[in-house]
Amino acid sequence: MRVAQVVADGRPGGGTVMVLALAESLVDRGIESCLITDAGSYAAAEGRKSGLRVEEVPFFSLTGVLGALRSSLARLRPDLVHAHGSRAGFHLARWKRGQTETPTLYTVHGYHFHHRRGLRRLAGRWVERRTGRRLGSVIHVCDYDRRLAEKWGLVAAATSRRVIYNGVDPSALPAAAPADPPRVVFIGRLVPQKDPALIAAIAERLAGSGVGVTIVGGGEKEPDVRRQLAGEIDRGRVEMTGAVDRKRALAELTRASVLVLPSRWEGLPVVLLEALALGVPAVAASVGGVPEIVEPGVGGMLVADRSPQSFVDAVEKLLDDPALRRRLGDSGRDRVAERFTLERCLDRYRALYLR
Repeated sequence: MRVAQVVADGRPGGGTVMVLALAESLVDRGIESCLITDAGSYAAAEGRKSGLRVEEVPFFSLTGVLGALRSSLARLRPDLVHAHGSRAGFHLARWKRGQTETPTLYTVHGYHFHHRRGLRRLAGRWVERRTGRRLGSVIHVCDYDRRLAEKWGLVAAATSRRVIYNGVDPSALPAAAPADPPRVVFIGRLVPQKDPALIAAIAERLAGSGVGVTIVGGGEKEPDVRRQLAGEIDRGRVEMTGAVDRKRALAELTRASVLVLPSRWEGLPVVLLEALALGVPAVAASVGGVPEIVEPGVGGMLVADRSPQSFVDAVEKLLDDPALRRRLGDSGRDRVAERFTLERCLDRYRALYLR
């Protein structure tokens, strides 16, 4: 069986990590995957390094996307097409309108529209509704998104709806080696979803208390964060790496004593799973699918409000209590092993593909 994995946003991030893992690992389960992604993207380069057949489509262009997508699918001739994310799903739904034979799947890696305002919110809802109702099967990466889909009428009543959690392979991660003195780490793109202003405020308060902070990732808001933290960066209390490859990001995660994730919204964040698999407790915003990973006493601490001090208080509680850090780290490893392994994720997708 040949599956075309379609991911429009081929930038580094959890969604791209999952798509690449899916495409590369299913080969051992008798599923050949090829990759369709944005032209010149990180995903295209990484896919080729892994030996995948890659087709590049200008997903962020104003014209020519559908024609390029049709040409790529005609060359690949897949038995099944699997779209990841709303941009890929929308264009795949447009392609689907012109043909009916090839089965299609759509995995939602987090809904974004309901955090927008006005016309952008209405347009986003229309895109998700059109996509979810036109494609044959919709998969959510967390139960939170499944419930949102039902609430907003984004999927037809007869559409197959499933939750397949993202997964990680703990054996493929580098060994944890927490820094001494302890260090707090954020990993992610500095874009509105991750709330860079809040990240900077948390880092500023922690650095002011003498805690070392590393911010890993680039993005449109990176210059703003650098300006806000310029003094702490100059004093060496805050380190900003900018955009880095996955190997460097994982290396920084292994040094972490605590991961901070103050996102405005999430699906099921892969970096959180990786942290827990390494035994790194997290202080995370209680949004999206995050509470399906971290629970009170399991894997870390959840913060319900968006006050910088609330995050700082939770981080300092963990830093001041090494035994609590170890206990939450151990419970996080157990949670990943029980529910969020890559093997479990692959088995569920393979079964779905074959059906």
